Amino acid sequence: MNFTVGFKPLLGDAHSMDNLEKQLICPICLEMFSKPVVILPCQHNLCRKCANDVFQASNPLWQSRGSTTVSSGGRFRCPSCRHEVVLDRHGVYGLQRNLLVENIIDIYKQESSRPLHSKAEQHLMCEEHEEEKINIYCLSCEVPTCSLCKVFGAHKDCEVAPLPTIYKRQKSELSDGIAMLVAGNDRVQAVITQMEEVCQTIEDNSRRQKQLLNQRFESLCAVLEERARWPERQGLHLTRPSLGPGASGEEEDEEVALDGDEGSAGPEEERPDGP
Repeated sequence: MNFTVGFKPLLGDAHSMDNLEKQLICPICLEMFSKPVVILPCQHNLCRKCANDVFQASNPLWQSRGSTTVSSGGRFRCPSCRHEVVLDRHGVYGLQRNLLVENIIDIYKQESSRPLHSKAEQHLMCEEHEEEKINIYCLSCEVPTCSLCKVFGAHKDCEVAPLPTIYKRQKSELSDGIAMLVAGNDRVQAVITQMEEVCQTIEDNSRRQKQLLNQRFESLCAVLEERARWPERQGLHLTRPSLGPGASGEEEDEEVALDGDEGSAGPEEERPDGP
């Protein structure tokens, strides 16, 4: 189904209000911020309810507010910039409220409730029936169309539904899908963070064990070297110790005396007996 956009020129006031409204959209529910609005450490804003939904999805074991047990807090990632937000035991209720944004929302709602004569209207117009607005949605063909196309045109045998109803339903489905993706991504990031912490712990333990192993290896090497030198020391103890100069002279005298005795005993044995 082909269609064109028919619109009147936008004036400054209406255009400014549209730009302001875009700045007041929550990235989780895709609606205007609902009070209270909390500001994250990265300076992005969220509805407290949306922030709590994302936080609960990322920390399923965290006890809700009012529980008798004491929780240790948790963490989640900002859906706008992916900055990690670490919360204490109070959870999202410990985040600071952005009163400025809340006041701007109140002012915007007050101004929006007033009739703006200068506000331009924008409608989707059917290309086949130029005077007809796009106001229904063909469920069979999954395209928006006009009433005349349903009655006389190509969609007369198709199932249709009001366009605002389909818009709200698909917007809700899209919001739920985004929330699920954000929660799933936060869980994956939490698992990655845990794995990084485990890897760091393993590296630290490996480093300590390596140092301890080196120390033990050095101790064993020292013991082996000591045992290798032990026979040399034992050999030094078994050899006769060297004597002083005086002792060497006495030994020489003893040796000379022994030689003399042996020499004198020889002739007496050869002397013949007398008559």
